Amino acid sequence: MKLKVINIVNHAPAYESHRGRPRPQVNWDLPNGNWVGIWGYEWHDLLGNNILAITNDIDYEVWQPDLRADRIYEHTFESGLKHKLFPAIDKNYIHGFRIYKDIYSETIMLELQKILRGNNPLVLHINAGYRYINVPILKKYCNKIPIVAQFYTNSLDTFATPKTKNIYKVAHAFKKNYELRQYYKKIKFIIPSVKEGVDYFEKEFGAHVFYRNYQNFGTNYEDWVRKYSKEEARKRLNIPIEKFIFFSSSRLIPVKQIDKMIVALSKIKNQNFICYVSGRGSVEYEACLNKLVQKHKLEEKIVFIGYVDFEILKEYFQAADLVLSTSILEAGPSSPFQAAAMETPSLITDTGIASEFFKQNNAEVIVPTENYEKWIEELNAIMNGKEIKTPLRKDVVEFGNWNQISKYYYNIYKTLQNTTL
Repeated sequence: MKLKVINIVNHAPAYESHRGRPRPQVNWDLPNGNWVGIWGYEWHDLLGNNILAITNDIDYEVWQPDLRADRIYEHTFESGLKHKLFPAIDKNYIHGFRIYKDIYSETIMLELQKILRGNNPLVLHINAGYRYINVPILKKYCNKIPIVAQFYTNSLDTFATPKTKNIYKVAHAFKKNYELRQYYKKIKFIIPSVKEGVDYFEKEFGAHVFYRNYQNFGTNYEDWVRKYSKEEARKRLNIPIEKFIFFSSSRLIPVKQIDKMIVALSKIKNQNFICYVSGRGSVEYEACLNKLVQKHKLEEKIVFIGYVDFEILKEYFQAADLVLSTSILEAGPSSPFQAAAMETPSLITDTGIASEFFKQNNAEVIVPTENYEKWIEELNAIMNGKEIKTPLRKDVVEFGNWNQISKYYYNIYKTLQNTTL
């Protein structure tokens, strides 16, 4: 009997971030005139597809809560991967002494109950971060189903306490950390994002951590090969040859610190640059970023290009003098790896597996996540000709090899299948 793996996404499909773009190929019209759809490139989908490419003894399903869905919608991809959308709501809950809002799906809980009535071996794969959707799952099934929880960001600050004398904030952090401890007591198996900080969960809660020496998820680097010189790429994109070109590619959300990047760029001495920013965010956040650009009079220097075609995206990486990745907390990110595969240098913040890899290879420029003066110092040095070492392409490719990464996850699932809880 095949092992069933259910990988639960803890967020709804990114309809807002994809506004203005065509629907995904897999979509359904709703009675209220709206629609739901499946793009098929959540990390959970990519992982499932690649695991199914190396084995035929696993059934792999991705379950995703969807605020638009009025019923369960399901699609089976060519690989055999099933992606299901479940009706969901935004739920207010108290964590510490504050009210938070997160997504929740009662339908997911009901479907899990149905599956448990069968005799199929089952493994659940969830996000290791504190998510409201996981609370009832862990409470009900932590001793009944093998559950592996994956960190998608650095776990180091999970139990952080504020440096303040404000009694309310201290009390809030104390109560919140107590609730976090109850949560993590129920997580017995962990897939880390980065090594830093995760040993705490081993020592404190006895969790088993599945360490590795390669990326969280693979990358098909054969798609990331330099085809054009920097000058040729700029001509294709109608980018000024004589300018210093920065490029940033990410979702436009606060954790990526695009606002701090804009401010840092406004303060460097040599203003002979253009920074192209790829990605989308909420209408409100994009408006805030545009106001910041106007405030610092950077309208001619910061250009938001939104989502672009894959081939055009790669041309921006090839046209850039420097790729910027300024997140305060990361699992990856992928853009510095993609840049390195095409021999374009990066400045990145000290977070995520990219930081770990580039440190090991003594490559790229790594700056503190919140030391913005250091960002400015390094940006000035780079524009004044500081040389940046990039890692060998073969090392980048091996670090993101899907075959070894797929086997890593497959072995985790099979280990859990044979684990006595």
